[in-house]
Amino acid sequence: MKRSLDNRLGFLVADIARRYGVLYDQRAKAEIELTRAQSRLLLYLSAYGELRQTDLATLADVTPMTVARMLDRMEAAGWVERQADPADRRAFRVSVTGKADGRLEAALALGDDMTSRMTEGFSKDEMKTLLQLLKRMRGNLATYSAGVGVEGAAQD
Repeated sequence: MKRSLDNRLGFLVADIARRYGVLYDQRAKAEIELTRAQSRLLLYLSAYGELRQTDLATLADVTPMTVARMLDRMEAAGWVERQADPADRRAFRVSVTGKADGRLEAALALGDDMTSRMTEGFSKDEMKTLLQLLKRMRGNLATYSAGVGVEGAAQD
């Protein structure tokens, strides 16, 4: 039996995120010389400030080793710097450099352009409602995941 997936919220959200990610990654590599994953790390660091490398991995929902490799490349490019954590000699704290500001602004502008294309024809009221509903859904998932002990649940 053939099923329609158009009314399955989870599928739609995941499919939109997948398509957005693929397009963003293609454009980011070509236009701003960043990957989508690197853009996300810069955005997290700009939003939360200096973070421990392990906390950054949790936010990005990737392994600490994956973040370490990404940060190696980003540090070599001069976009981030790592310093030993004074509270834990095994840990590193990561911060964005001034050189990354232009990359971050370009990544945000690219995201804004993608959002504009994705929501073409939406009214301001529709956008406001959409954002409110998505924030509520995220909050519901954060509350649920905290109750069932899911690691790395974004709480904000």
